[in-house]
Amino acid sequence: MSVRIRLARFLLQLGDFIESLPVVVMKPDDLVEFSRQTYAKAQNVEAWAEDQLVDSGLSAEEQALVTAVPEATGNLLLLGVGGGREAIPLARMGFRVTGVDYVAALVDRSKENAARRGVSIEGLVQEISQLDVPAGAYDVVWLSRAMYSCVPTRARRVEMVRRIARALKPGGLFLCQFQWNPNPQSAGKGQLLRRLVAAVTLGNLAYEEGDMLWANVEFVHAFTSEDAIRSELEAGGLTVLRIHTSQTTVRASAVCRKGLETGKSPDNEEDAG
Repeated sequence: MSVRIRLARFLLQLGDFIESLPVVVMKPDDLVEFSRQTYAKAQNVEAWAEDQLVDSGLSAEEQALVTAVPEATGNLLLLGVGGGREAIPLARMGFRVTGVDYVAALVDRSKENAARRGVSIEGLVQEISQLDVPAGAYDVVWLSRAMYSCVPTRARRVEMVRRIARALKPGGLFLCQFQWNPNPQSAGKGQLLRRLVAAVTLGNLAYEEGDMLWANVEFVHAFTSEDAIRSELEAGGLTVLRIHTSQTTVRASAVCRKGLETGKSPDNEEDAG
C-alpha cells in the first residue's frame, strides 16, 4: 500500500474521530439544549407539522406497541408530541391524549393539527427528562419514536423513568422505542480518547459507548444489549413485560408496567420479557 493511501486512510479515521468529539465536549444539559435548538428552528417545526407526515399516522412498529394496551381508553401522556403524528390516531382510538414537547411551537401546531382533524388533545411544554405532571394521572405513557435514546446519560434516563412511573396510575403501562445497535464496532483507543477529552474539557463525563450526535441533529444513545435497557427501566421502578429487538432494524421497543401498589409487579405476575 502506498504512503499516500495510508495517509488518506489515517486522515479519514482522524476525521471520523474529530466528528465524534462534540458529543463529549458538551455537558448533558448542553446536549439536550443542542437538540432543542435544532428542532425549534422554523423549518424543522414546519417539517414535523406538515400534513403529509402528520397524516402518515402510526408506523407498523407503533401499531404493534398499541396492542399491549388492553383497551384504548383513559389518559395517555405522549412524550415528544411533535406535530401530532402519533397523538391524532391515538386520540381517534379513544385515548384522552396530553402531548409534551420542549418546543412550544410544536405543541401549538400539534393541537391545531388535531383540531383540524376533528379530535382534541392537550399540550404541555416540558423537557421530557424533567417531566413534571400530577402523580397517578395517566393510564399510559407513550414515548415517541426512539426518543428514549435521545436523553443523555444513564442517570438522567433512570430519573426520567422514575418521573414516568410517578405519573402512571397503579398498573399503568409505559411504551417506548429506543435506538438499537447489537453489533457495535469496537473503537478501542478511540473510546479512551473520547473519555479523556470529556475529562479535560469537563464535558460529558458520563460518556458511554453508543453516544453520538445523530446526523449532527440530536443526541442519541444506541443500546447494545437488552440487559442495558432493562436495567434502566427497572432502576426507574417499572416492571419490564416485554422487550422486542431485531438484528435488522435500528429501533427496538419495550413495554413496562407500574406495579399495582409499590411500583413492583405483583408476586404472581411473571416477567414477560
